[in-house]
Amino acid sequence: MGGSGMARGIAVALAVIVVALGLPPGYVGAAEPMTERWSTTFGGPKWDEAYSVQQTSDGGYIVTGYTDSYAEDFRAVWLVRTDARGEEMWERTFGETGWAEGRAVRQTSDGGYILTGFVRVDDQPDVWLVKTDADGNKEWARTFGGPEAEWGFSVEETSDDGYVVAGFTRSEGEGEEDAWLIKTDSRGRQVWGRTFGGPQADYARSVWQTSDGGYIIAGRTSSYGSGGADAWLIKTDADGNEQWSWPFGGPKDDFANAVQQTSDGGYVFAGGTRSAGDGNTDMWLVKTDGNGTLEWGEAFGGSDEEEGCSVQQTPDGGYVMAGYTTSYGAGEEDVWLVKADSRGREQWSRTFGGSRCDIGYAVQWTSDSGYVVAGVTESYGNGSVDMWLLKVGGVVTGGPSVYQWVAVGAMIGVVALGAALLLRRKPLSG
Repeated sequence: MGGSGMARGIAVALAVIVVALGLPPGYVGAAEPMTERWSTTFGGPKWDEAYSVQQTSDGGYIVTGYTDSYAEDFRAVWLVRTDARGEEMWERTFGETGWAEGRAVRQTSDGGYILTGFVRVDDQPDVWLVKTDADGNKEWARTFGGPEAEWGFSVEETSDDGYVVAGFTRSEGEGEEDAWLIKTDSRGRQVWGRTFGGPQADYARSVWQTSDGGYIIAGRTSSYGSGGADAWLIKTDADGNEQWSWPFGGPKDDFANAVQQTSDGGYVFAGGTRSAGDGNTDMWLVKTDGNGTLEWGEAFGGSDEEEGCSVQQTPDGGYVMAGYTTSYGAGEEDVWLVKADSRGREQWSRTFGGSRCDIGYAVQWTSDSGYVVAGVTESYGNGSVDMWLLKVGGVVTGGPSVYQWVAVGAMIGVVALGAALLLRRKPLSG
């Protein structure tokens, strides 16, 4: 190579290094280790909690739970909207009867939000369904219930632009409490309602619309199964008619808190088990096929108490769970984030929290390949208990990461070595 060729090669290599360090628009960085990126607390001097979070279409987050600090009377549904860094953009409270809580929220196809929970009506809680616009302004609200207590725990927008809610009812059904599935149209008007259960206490905690247009429900049953209470999966058709149901568990208490259909057409649920594992209650991850037949179940935990409150399948085919642990971490309870592979084997876990009680109630994989967790904290914030939003891991796009600096160092070394070798070559004598 002549002098001009060598110069061109070095110039190209140096240009590559400059571009790498400059991180031009559109650059996607490397995934950082699953450590805390940021956390934000929301609340005042009283109790304020978060139960549900979803990443919004603009990369921010929508969170719901309840607030005692900012309620007109005792307790109100609290809806908080943040940007991608967890900074509050706006917040709204709903509930004028003195007692209302939000348990689940989803962004809707029109850019607004749908949330469910419960609201006090005639001194008893009723399922509450609230629709807002993109700025959190209430568009309509509907209550569902009878003379006894009803709660809504989970909501999804359905393929026909309506909504489905899962929870429990004491006013209808067969037993002490029955699982309750409610289908509405796009304006929240009830299309049908179905109850599931036997003579004892049974409830639904999570619902997911399945690829065939039906629904998978997860919860807990004391009417069926092997123990005092068992985890419970129910599959229905599009009209809410039961197709099958299965209890899962052993001689002690076991329960399911969250369910999702998986990419292979089966189902995965997260909850807690006293029948398996090492402790009093362990975080529990269970996978079934499309007919609800058990494929595997894994328990996670130590000698004390753990629980899985939320689960999501990740793009690599594995699963992420959020909940709490009293066996590990710094405080009474710590947020526990657990990542498992496609067979339920633990890949990593992280605890987050301080010296007091901190719990993660919801987790979602985010578009930057990290995770967002919503829950409660007694260790941080302004009040007795604060709403807590926590971002973990993700792709770095704002500046060179450790991994990028290593790559740049390697490129510089290659360029320097090539230049040194070329300069040592002697020209051919004439």
